Amino acid sequence: MNIERIYRNVFALLTLSLVLTSCQKEVDCRQPAGIVGNWIWVESVGGFGGWTLTPETELRTSSLRIDLAHFSEFVNDTLVRQEGYHLGISDDPLLGTEEKTFIAFQSGGKQAFLLSDSELVLIDQCFDCFLHRYRRR
Repeated sequence: MNIERIYRNVFALLTLSLVLTSCQKEVDCRQPAGIVGNWIWVESVGGFGGWTLTPETELRTSSLRIDLAHFSEFVNDTLVRQEGYHLGISDDPLLGTEEKTFIAFQSGGKQAFLLSDSELVLIDQCFDCFLHRYRRR
């Protein structure tokens, strides 16, 4: 009778450890990267004339580094802007888009954004403004 109890306890512990280990791996695999990361400018489209600007047409590179506290922008690998930010969801669609998600900057500016695993789109909040497309580095 003691051996049977030991086998049941061992079986229960093995089953529990297997379940806990599996759950942890599943959570890690499904955790999204989100907006945090390094982003490389691909193009900007818009303006009064509907222009398309790229690193090639503008003869410059641009990138973003977004961490949990700061939004940093680099032009030709030189830091040109760094400030705090927060993400939000608007009750109504934002100007120039049907999107409701936005990034609000400590300085007071705001941009709508679209996000996928490999692409970030920032949309200026004014008429005839630009949509800026970035790819994840």
